[in-house]
Amino acid sequence: MVSKNTLYADFASKDVYYSINYDRVFHSGEKLNWSYRIGASILKDAFAVPLGIQAFTAGNKSHAEFSLTLIPYVDHSSSFLNTKDKSDKYIYVEPGIGYRYQEKKGGLFFKAVFTPIIFLDPPSDDFWNMDPKFYAGGNVGIGFTFPSRKRN
Repeated sequence: MVSKNTLYADFASKDVYYSINYDRVFHSGEKLNWSYRIGASILKDAFAVPLGIQAFTAGNKSHAEFSLTLIPYVDHSSSFLNTKDKSDKYIYVEPGIGYRYQEKKGGLFFKAVFTPIIFLDPPSDDFWNMDPKFYAGGNVGIGFTFPSRKRN
């Protein structure tokens, strides 16, 4: 059984430079394990909420990881919930491939992922009229995986 709960800091090469994340393994298989991720990043006048799903190889501690992360990002967030909203909303789409270190019993967690970044900036008056931009990027995460508790 894989330890299921991980808290980690993720550091990125573009725009959402850091986030604090919770990763939960929701399926452990013979060849692949699956987890989801939710995080938060608060910058000076912006915030982001990374949401992702990961598939990583089964094994003791070293894993190949394949991921898809969506990052809603709000810039000029101080006016976000005001009636005169001047915030700018973006979406980052990041498919990734990389390395994940996570022991079954828990402990140190580390990941390094290469990710092409698809940047979407929808106009406020026409959400579906987006002009995507593409960038190369990467993420490095470090944290702690908590051992699973035994149930009686």
